[in-house]
This record gives sequence, C-alpha cells and structure tokens, in this order.
Amino acid sequence: MDRTRLGLTAFLRPEMDVEDWIDLAHELGLGWLELRADPGLAHPEDLTPQERRRLKEHLREAGLRASLHAPIHGMNLVSPNLRLAAAALAEHVGTIELAPELGAKLVVFHPGGLPGEYARLPGAYERAWQRLGFVLDILVPTAVSRGVRLAIENKQAGAGRDLILTPEEHLRALEGRPELGACLDFGHLNTVEGDPAAFVRALGERLVHVHLHDNQGERDEHLGLGQGTVPWEAALGALGQAGYQGAVILEIPDPDQARDSVARVCSFRPPGGGGDAGNAVA
Repeated sequence: MDRTRLGLTAFLRPEMDVEDWIDLAHELGLGWLELRADPGLAHPEDLTPQERRRLKEHLREAGLRASLHAPIHGMNLVSPNLRLAAAALAEHVGTIELAPELGAKLVVFHPGGLPGEYARLPGAYERAWQRLGFVLDILVPTAVSRGVRLAIENKQAGAGRDLILTPEEHLRALEGRPELGACLDFGHLNTVEGDPAAFVRALGERLVHVHLHDNQGERDEHLGLGQGTVPWEAALGALGQAGYQGAVILEIPDPDQARDSVARVCSFRPPGGGGDAGNAVA
C-alpha cells in the first residue's frame, strides 16, 4: 500500500504528546495523522490560537494530511438524557469549527447508542434514531458551511446498543444526506462478526475513511495487526477490489505495534495478485 494513504491516530500516552505522534508518522513516511478532539490531545478549549497555528504548521512541515476525530470519552449524541445529548452535540460542533484551523478536511464521529438498560425498552431504538436524525440535520450543514467532510463511523458490540453495527444501519444514517460520508472501522466490525467485503460493497462510494486495528473479537482492544482475529488482509483486499482511494488510519496506541502494523500493511499482497505491494490497495 502506498504509505501516503496510510496514517496513525494520536492517543493519550504519558510519554507522548500530539507533536510526538506527528514526528512518528513522519518518521514512518506516512501521509496522514488523525487527531482526536479530546482533552489532552486536540480539544478546542486546550488550544490557543497560537497553538492551533503551530500544530497546523507542524503537520504541514511533516507532509501530513490531518483528519479530526470528535471526542469519544463521555460522548453520546443520542443519550436518553437530553442534556447530555445536547452537551455532546456542542462538543461535535466545536470539533467541526476547529477542523479548518488545523487544516483537517474530514471529521469522524460516532453515532451514539443506548445504554443496556434502555436498549431493552419498547420503542427506545427508534427514538434514538430520531435523535440521531435531529443531530445530523445540525452537524452536516455546519460541516458543509466550513468546507469539512463528515464521516459517521460503525461501532462495536458492547453492554448497550450502539446505533451503527450493520451495513443496513450505516446506510440508514447516510440516506438523504449526500454530503455525509462513512468511516468503516474494521476492528469494530470484528466484534459483531461482520463480513468486511460485504460491508465495503454495501457502502460503495459513500466510504470515505477507514480505521484499522486488531482485537480478539469480543471487545474493542486496538491491538497491532496480527495480535488478534481481525481479518485485516481480507479487509485490505476488499478495499482494493472496491477501488477505495481514501486514507487507512491505524488506530493503535502502542507505538511499537503501530510500527509493526505499518510494515505489515506496506508489505501486504492480495492472494493471487502478484505485482507490487505498494499497489495492493490501489
């Protein structure tokens, strides 16, 4: 795979800050870095105007394109508690407003979901979808007005019920919103025993961003590739067959596992493909 289409996500680590993640991605010759708008990483309230300009310049000097992930900790856009949902919405709007200042043209976000106790209540699932529709009707125009592309992400199995676990649910969120794209997370998909190739085919041209990491199939672990059961080679093969041209972001918090995963992806050749590994996911 062409390294310029491969990227890392910046994670909170005691020994690394965002600048260190930029340097690591540059060291590895990658083309992308995904920043997260959580406190301690790239939260709007953490960054002064000068720090925003410096971060954008560091990315530019490192030859990196940036994507921005909306906050994940404590966020639920469809929370049954409407005040919490409103707070999450405000955080997402703040992320979209920050993106252009960092040079990020794409913002990824989670759809939210129902806590386990609520997921069992009659009608709760459809009410959550109604709340998501309300949220999208705010977020999508906000992003369009700032020249930012939004990508809504599939989620993993858990104690509750997140809204996007299947291709059908992903397409439901996209329906009627041509400006909204899809982020396909193959690690999340593995926890629901989903078929990578079928999901890629279902999303088609709406697929604009990819997350890749490993786990044992039971929960979201963000391991390096080859450390679990995610069929990452089949996932890359499916992307290649679909002609996917977007970024593939390795969401792996351990720097050594990230380095090893970069090597694995860059040396991947699809079965029977022959040819150059650099074009394996063309």
